[in-house]
Amino acid sequence: MKNIKYAMVLLILLFGTLFLSACTMKNKLLILNWGEYINDEVVMLFEEKYGVEVSISIADSNELFYSKLKSGTTAYDLILPSDYMIEKMMVKGLLQEIDFDQLENYDPINNPYLQGLESIRSTMLEGTENYHVPYFWGTFGLMYNKLKPGLKEALETHQWQAYFNPSLRPEGTRTGMYDTAQFAYAAAMIYNDIDPNSFNEAQLTLAFDTIKNANFITWADDQLKKSIAANNLDLAFVWTGDFLDMLYVDLGEGISYDEITYDIFIPDTTLAFMDAFVIPKNARHVDLAHKFIDFFLDPEMAYLNASVIGYATPLQVTYDMIVGYTGDEDWEKNWARAYMEYYEDTPDFRGIPLANLDQAIISKLNLMVNNVKTGS
Repeated sequence: MKNIKYAMVLLILLFGTLFLSACTMKNKLLILNWGEYINDEVVMLFEEKYGVEVSISIADSNELFYSKLKSGTTAYDLILPSDYMIEKMMVKGLLQEIDFDQLENYDPINNPYLQGLESIRSTMLEGTENYHVPYFWGTFGLMYNKLKPGLKEALETHQWQAYFNPSLRPEGTRTGMYDTAQFAYAAAMIYNDIDPNSFNEAQLTLAFDTIKNANFITWADDQLKKSIAANNLDLAFVWTGDFLDMLYVDLGEGISYDEITYDIFIPDTTLAFMDAFVIPKNARHVDLAHKFIDFFLDPEMAYLNASVIGYATPLQVTYDMIVGYTGDEDWEKNWARAYMEYYEDTPDFRGIPLANLDQAIISKLNLMVNNVKTGS
């Protein structure tokens, strides 16, 4: 994505490397991250500034983050799991505390975290705040096809009921569910006004009936947003960031904001998440890991990074930079508009982060979803 500040920042950081000539490429920072979840330009700027190499491996689920960390096969220096998995890793003794004294850009007074993010963090286990630094956060919503007559109005009127109850949405609405059992179960519980992180056998049966009766025609992950954008699907439960990923690409290709054929409706009560930097217990380059975290806490660097990621920056100053844009660049103006519409900074945030459920429960959820899919 184009960013008018990139060239200026690049020059500043390239000059800064003159003071770090003693560093060599023998320092290699190993990071485990989600796919397409970092701006490669910002990583390059970090490498240039510190004279090091950054190697990023990919995991596609929190459970994979956990298994890779626990196996110890690779001594990652940084990983970026979600809130509930951070809790589990902390409890299992797999993480080391963050040394906030090494983070020059950590400034909770002049650059605090956004209110919605703090709402998520307030639900986490006591002590977790010592082991993580927020990276991105966001909500889940109902992405929909604007070309389907009456669908927008149905969502605005009935919210979750329009998603799970076919009689409350336009006839012939093609619906999909994110292919993660805990997501499906949690959404079904919210629809039924039940805590999405609670579990018992009666609720499992209720979830089965709710999901089965919703008549989803497809279960997928990233393909959901692509199918809706291509007019092959009308409605699906997705991360708000998935929707914005698609939006940013289309805006970058010159499509007018108001010509976009898809949108997302975020119910009054929904799921939310936070991904964060954590340092594994067996990390080999702890000081360098802190430098990397600190680099992404710089509001300018966070701005550059967020310009290619559909999720919300955790930093107030960076958020203000995005929504306060007053220039003439169309993409930046559209970016500001999207943030104000979908990531409003409000104390009334009602997103619910997922809990770390026991593996036995997860297995039951997986079996339940499989039974829905197979008609068992």
